[in-house]
Amino acid sequence: MKIGKGVSKLASKKIVVHLSGGLGNQMFQFMAGHALATKTDRDLILNYNWFKNASALHRNLSTYQNKREIGISAFTSAHNLRVDKGLTPRDGRFERLTQKLGNSGRGVVGIASEKDFGDGVWLDPAKIKRLVGVFMSPKYFLGTKPSDVFASLSIEVSDWCSRLVNDLSNSTSIGVHIRLGDYERLGEILIPEEIYYLKGIDFLKSKMDGNPEVLIFSDDPIRLQSRFPLLAKIGQIVTPPVGTTPVESLLALSKSSAFVCSNSSFSWWGSVLNNTPASLIVRPSYFYARGSEQVERHDLWFEDSARIHPLSGKLVSQ
Repeated sequence: MKIGKGVSKLASKKIVVHLSGGLGNQMFQFMAGHALATKTDRDLILNYNWFKNASALHRNLSTYQNKREIGISAFTSAHNLRVDKGLTPRDGRFERLTQKLGNSGRGVVGIASEKDFGDGVWLDPAKIKRLVGVFMSPKYFLGTKPSDVFASLSIEVSDWCSRLVNDLSNSTSIGVHIRLGDYERLGEILIPEEIYYLKGIDFLKSKMDGNPEVLIFSDDPIRLQSRFPLLAKIGQIVTPPVGTTPVESLLALSKSSAFVCSNSSFSWWGSVLNNTPASLIVRPSYFYARGSEQVERHDLWFEDSARIHPLSGKLVSQ
């Protein structure tokens, strides 16, 4: 895949990707760095300084902070990579500064963000030394299949995970992912209503043979039962044992046959890692809760997956 001009005159022999956020965000950032490093024949270095920044972790919001742990190293592809330990301040100043720099300013120091990518290519890949951003779109993968990159783990999974993965691999199921927890407190990303999930399940059942089992994955299973009582009656709520890693929950979710997703990168990864057909993926028709604004993130989801309105449950397209 074409990525731009000037690749032969590289400004650096390495690409440093600055990781932040939860597991799903880390995986998007890693894929962006991995793809660029591979295409330009450079070494990928991982920067974890964001996780040492108490301000970025929302020190007064424990629900949020508990989700923001380094999880990418559980994948073999990331486990043995070098870590950028001391090239940037550990209090988040570097990451905050990059958000204030204009295109020319970032270019001088070799920093690239989403603004430096357009029409499927990095604008000047040879000059990129560091990637700082979210990169929540498969367009940054440059044709690399994420199911190949995240095919194996560097950790030994629990018996609980092994049993559930085996059961799901040998049955037909609908995996429903419901993100609550920090979303309820932050109020930035829309949490779909119960009708959205119910309609999503009905839609998928109409496309599938037999009577698929419904498994409901959530970061807050107890809260889910009170907020979505009808769902709790028609599906099995997956309750991981204490100490289960996010990677194990994601691995189990990904073994479902079809998916009803939340507005969450975790949902997206669950539906993609198993190479599920887009026709068996249901997703909300818009993403953010910002007044009447409806941000749809067209570059994230497959165009031919079913879009259901997150509040009314109305099928928007399929």
